[in-house]
Amino acid sequence: MLDTKQIDDIVKRAARSHFPTRSVQRVFSEPTIDSQGREALRFTIVVAPDALETVEDDALLETLVQIRRDLDSAGEERFPIINYATQAELDDASAEP
Repeated sequence: MLDTKQIDDIVKRAARSHFPTRSVQRVFSEPTIDSQGREALRFTIVVAPDALETVEDDALLETLVQIRRDLDSAGEERFPIINYATQAELDDASAEP
């Protein structure tokens, strides 16, 4: 298994290759379990507030496919679960009781 920094770097490169310049602000990941009880990775790709409005139609799917392919190539077998959020959305979620 890859370490967190290696995983985050792979995800960030994939997202940045499909999103407009400066749209992807950062990426973070955490281990989780998928719907079938297997080990998985949950990624949050933090994007600029207008990023999802300006992204091309197939970019989200292409990003997922590239992330999966690049992680597989690097020897990471855990299934990727991807979330997109702005920093404001993350701040709001962390402020909720």
